[in-house]
Amino acid sequence: MPEQAIYERQNLINGLEIPQTASVVGCGGTGFWTALLLAMSGVEDLILIDSDIVEVSNLNRLFFEETCVGKKKAEALKNLILTVRKQVRIEIHDMRIEKPLDCQVLRGEIFCCTDNLKSQQIICAYCKKNEFAYQRIGYDGTILNVSKTFPLSFKEVEQQGYTVTPSWVIPAVFAAAAGVSSRIYKELCLMDDLGKLHIQKSSHICKKILDDAKKEEREYIEENINDFIPDSYGYCDDCDRINPDDSDYGYCPDCKRVDPEDGWARCSECDEHYTEDDIEDIKEKAKNEEYDRIIEQLETGALRDPKLIAALKKWGERKEDTKNVRK
Repeated sequence: MPEQAIYERQNLINGLEIPQTASVVGCGGTGFWTALLLAMSGVEDLILIDSDIVEVSNLNRLFFEETCVGKKKAEALKNLILTVRKQVRIEIHDMRIEKPLDCQVLRGEIFCCTDNLKSQQIICAYCKKNEFAYQRIGYDGTILNVSKTFPLSFKEVEQQGYTVTPSWVIPAVFAAAAGVSSRIYKELCLMDDLGKLHIQKSSHICKKILDDAKKEEREYIEENINDFIPDSYGYCDDCDRINPDDSDYGYCPDCKRVDPEDGWARCSECDEHYTEDDIEDIKEKAKNEEYDRIIEQLETGALRDPKLIAALKKWGERKEDTKNVRK
């Protein structure tokens, strides 16, 4: 059957942008449906990354026959996709993403569907660093996790020494559909008689991820702090003085004022001022204190400073604009 005939009606949708290449990390609950929806949407090259096997408990949400139990998920998914889209080129990697070097197998638009927290963090950081289009897709019971930002995770239930996540086919399909749509089409409309649907902004970073970030990611945050904070943050746009609303440093030690006419860090009323060496020491100390304060807010998720929030938002918009230009 000619390919143009398959997509005849799909091509009538304005604004639908199908990527040529996509990578799906994790071929379980959401990854299975994400890969299938991408293939059915017309993605030409599909990279599947997963090292797990199909288990009986997977069959309640994955469209596999019982004969697939015991087989590799990625291989079973590849065979299924090829029954409906023979023209798709599918590449399989029997592995887990456990270190940044593993991410080199990723190409095209990246769909992170793994339930491994460390892998989520590595993939997210890799995509942001290399400006790859990134989409996190997950769910927990009836809570969907579809986000282009740092991955969220949910409450887990421990049973007999291993982690058990509530799983149902509808949220898995729903999350996958929302995630794929978020990347290739942005104007879907849901009618109100669908039922209760709550859309939550993804600016919150949950405690579990923050705890891991404190242990594993502080060095990354410190080394890349300028990626988070614009150069002008906390400073006057017109001169090299610190904004009085942001900090006390650089001011007369007695009255905390600066006389612009007399020079930086000088007060004409009480004739107190800092030497050049004093200024450099104060600036360095204040810079370190400011970095520590910013890092603390990033780690705890308690963003109290409106200028920091605005700066992060502006940085995110700038990154998004860069991605759009690259496309």
